[in-house]
Amino acid sequence: MPILLIICLIPLLLGLIAEYLVCRRTKKRLLRLLPPLVSLLLTAGVAAWRWAVWPAEHGGGSPPIETMILIPGLPACALFLGLLLGWRLWRRLWRPRIIRED
Repeated sequence: MPILLIICLIPLLLGLIAEYLVCRRTKKRLLRLLPPLVSLLLTAGVAAWRWAVWPAEHGGGSPPIETMILIPGLPACALFLGLLLGWRLWRRLWRPRIIRED
């Protein structure tokens, strides 16, 4: 159980912090796409690496779907959730507010 929490919480916090800091520090919209693109490439790289290494370590065949879901899938979901939460936090704190005086 603690390992699953670590596998989920560390990517979640890293995604939240990275997305918030990038959105807070950059003025250009294109640079704000950097954390999701890097995360996507990292996830695809880990999945491709696991797919390629599995037959060499375990005597051939493709890896079971459970191993592909657990290692690249679960941390990637937490990472992307952290990116979304970081963006939402940035929007909530730094969005212009309209104050109506009636």
